[in-house]
Formats: sequence, structure tokens, C-alpha cells
Amino acid sequence: MAIWSQMEGTDQRKKARLTSPEGEDRISELPDEIVVSILSRLTLREAVRTSVLSKPWRYVWTSIPVLNFDANDISRHCYRVPLGNEYNKWVSGVLAQRRGPKASNVDEFRVCYDLDKEPSSHIDRWIEFALSNRVHTVELILSTHPFPNRCYRLRHRVLGLSALGSSLKNSSSNMFVGFKSLKTLSLKAVNVDDEAIQYILSNCPLLERLSLHVNFRLRNLKVVGRSLLLRHLEVVKCCRVKTIEICDTNLVSFTYAGKKPKTMLLKNAPKLVEVSINPYGSMWHARAMFLQLSCCFSQLENLQLTVCHSDLQSLRNYMLPELKNLKQFVLIVERWFNDCLLGFLVMIKNWPNLQRFVLQLSYNGSHRHDRFREAPRANMREAARYFHPCLKMVEIVGYCNTCDFELFKHIIEIVVILKKIIIDTCNPNPDSDSMDGYRELQSDEEQQLRTLVSPGVELVIL
Repeated sequence: MAIWSQMEGTDQRKKARLTSPEGEDRISELPDEIVVSILSRLTLREAVRTSVLSKPWRYVWTSIPVLNFDANDISRHCYRVPLGNEYNKWVSGVLAQRRGPKASNVDEFRVCYDLDKEPSSHIDRWIEFALSNRVHTVELILSTHPFPNRCYRLRHRVLGLSALGSSLKNSSSNMFVGFKSLKTLSLKAVNVDDEAIQYILSNCPLLERLSLHVNFRLRNLKVVGRSLLLRHLEVVKCCRVKTIEICDTNLVSFTYAGKKPKTMLLKNAPKLVEVSINPYGSMWHARAMFLQLSCCFSQLENLQLTVCHSDLQSLRNYMLPELKNLKQFVLIVERWFNDCLLGFLVMIKNWPNLQRFVLQLSYNGSHRHDRFREAPRANMREAARYFHPCLKMVEIVGYCNTCDFELFKHIIEIVVILKKIIIDTCNPNPDSDSMDGYRELQSDEEQQLRTLVSPGVELVIL
């Protein structure tokens, strides 16, 4: 194999670096745990290559607790062989050696590459290896594209299950034991159905983090019961989800990105303090989805919203409920170049203890000219006239035009105890034809910004 053949040629160079001028092997004299710690800081491919240094080094790398099969580690070495074929041989070869006499347990198992059109049977074997080795973390990233053409299907039998009617029964004791150690499960471009997810939740007593990204088979997700240790749940781009039920749980954070499900029920989650919502829509969609999380409003401390913005929206869409304990708010906005952003200051009006506000701006078009825009903007300006008592830090990423300057002035006026404001003038669209004008505009405005800031406020312009 191409990768393994390259190892032999590096033998002498490696030995020279690992020995003293007198020829003494100093690295090998270190305690085993230190040597393993050193190898753990290398990429997996580099760690495996140490097996050719000498006979004592042959199996040292098999003691590293992390197996991170990142396709980027081999892509630059594969010129004539398709990456998928070479990658499959690499993973299978490493796993075969990890069954050697000195192989130790694996704590983390990560696979990252684009599945594309290759058969997926080898992935079945990789997952079986991970579970049988009682890993703590399993991460499968089988596409690096936002919307992949193909997803791997995680079948019941791979999990050690057999279907009997509508119920699932365990058919492999090795797989079942593997579930008992699992703490983190992250699946991207992996299709898992409702029954399999329910089985995983019910039979992973230590599972604390579950991340599902791009799943076309998930329909109804239920996370219910105090017995679950699950702390962090992410559901992203699972486009066929119809219902999400989260009840009587120990969840600390919940992330959802996708169209609004028909039913989203969340109740009795007293530890839930961090929420991230991306409805793939406007403020109206974000508000409608957020209102379904009312059970956590009283304890919420960190909130992130992602929206597509238009300042022609009704002022009502910015009126979110009072969040007395909210400390940090991150707002990611895709907007038109000349949109008025004062509505977002109206949004934080009912959050009296907010201390940090981060606004990240990206652009989906150039200037829009609309003679009906001034009326709603006047309403926004009027609604944004108040004083915020606790906000200490504001960060605006993607600041660049006149409407952003209006937002800056309002922040200076309404925030009573502002300590620091960061203006990040990075270009959100590097391929834009107006690159030069964008940079020149910021240079001209810098002095104007500084004259508006009080002496006790730190202004940072990046």
C-alpha cells in the first residue's frame, strides 16, 4: 500500500532525530506513559510511522487512546489512487494492528471523510470495532459538504440489534457492553432512524453529548426521563423531523438548526441554560420557534439566534419574552447591505441582566431601494430609545456601512455602563467587487467612531 511503503524510507531519518550524538536512544528511555503522551500529540498517520523506527517501537503507537482518521492527513499523498480507496485501506490497516498483543483501549474514535459513492460495508466494521473497544467518544463525519448527496445508513445490526415487530432487542453482547462506556456520540451525514436513536439513549447510561447533523431518516425525536445523563443535544439539518419532545431531562444546552417541526415540546428542563436556534428563515420564524421553549425562559443564560433579516418586518417580530437571567446573546444575521438593524436593540430591551451582545453580520445582496422603508425604520428608532442597565460588552462583526454606524450611535447612547465595544471590520464577502471601497470607508470612519465613545469605554477596531 502506498502509505505503508512510505514509512520505510523515513526509518534512518527518524532514528537520527531520536538519538544522541553518541548513538544513545534517549526517547526510548522515557517512561511509557510519557512516550504515549508524546505520540498522542501527533496526527494518527505520524504516530503510526514510528512503528518502523526499531523493533521496540513497533507496537508503541497502539497504546495511544485516540484514533482520529482525518482524510486530510492522507489527501496530499494520494495522487494516482482515489482518496476513498486509499482512505479505506488506511483505516482498515490501522484497526487490524490495534488488535495486536500490545494494543490498549481506545477512548476516542473519529472518522472524517466524504463517503461519496463507495460501498459502506467497511464503515459497518469500523463502528463495530469502536463499540467493541468500549470507546468514550465516537465521531463520524461522512461528508464535509453542507448538503451532501449521500448519507451513510446506520443499520440496526451494526449496533448489535435485531428488529422484532416494532421493538428492538439486543443481539450482540459485545456491542451492548460498548454502549455502556459511550459518553459522546456525533453523527454527520449518517442516517439513523427513530428506534435506533431511542435505543442508544436508553442503553448509554454515561452518554452526555449527542449531535445529529444531516439525517434524512429521523422523524420523531424523544429525549425523556431523569435517568438520562444527556447534557448537550444538537439537531442540525435533519430535514424530515416532525416532532421533538424533550421532557424531564438534565439537558444543559440545546441546539436546533432547521425548519420548524410540526411539534416541538419542551418542558421540565430546569438545567437548560444555553439555547441556539437557526430556523433557516426570518425573525418571524425565529420568534415562533423560540416561543415554544418557554419552560426555560426563567433560567436561560446564553442564547444564540441565526436569522435572515429584512428591516421591513413588523416591530412585533423583535418582541421576545423577558429573559431575566440572560447574560450573553449571540445574533448571526444574513442581511441586505443597507438594512436597518435597530430592531435588534429593541429585542434586548426586555433582558435587563444581559452583559455581552455579539452581532455577526453577513450579506446576501447589495443596496435595496424601497420608498416604503422609511416608515418602519422610524418605528424602530422610536422603539430603540431606552437605557440598558447592565450591558458591558458589545461586539459587531462585519461592520461596514451607514446603517451599521446608526446602530453604533444608538448603542453608545442607550448602554449605561458600557465597558468595551469591538468593531470587527473584516469583509464578510471576500469575493465582493467593492473590496477597496469597503476598506477605505472603514479607515475614514474610524476617527468619527472614536469621537462618539466616552473616555471610560474601550473601543477596539479590528
